[in-house]
Amino acid sequence: MNLNVKTMRYLLLFISLSFLACNQEDFKSEFSQYKKEVYQQAMQNGDYKVATQAVYDILATQTAESVWRDSLALLYVQQKAYPQAIKISEQQTANNPNDTLMLKIQALSYKAIGDTKKSLKAYEKLYPLTQNVYHLYEIATTQYSMIRLQECLITAKAIHQHKGLSNARVNLTFNKQNQVVPLKAAVYNIQGVVARDLDKQAEARTFFEQALKIAPDFALAKGNLEEMKR
Repeated sequence: MNLNVKTMRYLLLFISLSFLACNQEDFKSEFSQYKKEVYQQAMQNGDYKVATQAVYDILATQTAESVWRDSLALLYVQQKAYPQAIKISEQQTANNPNDTLMLKIQALSYKAIGDTKKSLKAYEKLYPLTQNVYHLYEIATTQYSMIRLQECLITAKAIHQHKGLSNARVNLTFNKQNQVVPLKAAVYNIQGVVARDLDKQAEARTFFEQALKIAPDFALAKGNLEEMKR
């Protein structure tokens, strides 16, 4: 009789624990679904702070959901919270070094906070994975900003040989005005600036003129050429 009572108690305990576990899983599932709906509505309304909190709540119940960590890093970029975006992206690339989205976030975020060395390092990891001509262009401009002029020229030559160059365009700023120009013209302009900095005046003038042949209204190249004439 005592054995039956003890067995019954264990059975009831097992049932109770199983029921509790099921309830917890149901709660997690319902809570996660609710937070996903909150996230979607917040994103539709451009409320990135609420969306960020919703993602954290989702991750509290679905810790293995890597895609939500990606979303979190992107949300931080949207809010210009670059140190947080970098931290999340580096956690992701620690598990997947070839994560191109997270490498791009690192490159953009480091550039935004003025850490050109780490931005360049991220772009140098990113480009071999994507073969994206814009990433190669970012490498060239970053090399120039770091006064790595010979490396910049080598990268510029590689851009001219890139199969994606012909249709590529880039947005540049001159005198606080934005202008979209062919990437090829922008690269000639970079080569001209580097040549000028190396005191190769005739070569610099030729590069600026080549840029203007492609884009006659290219304000930045015009300004550089006019400055040389003065």
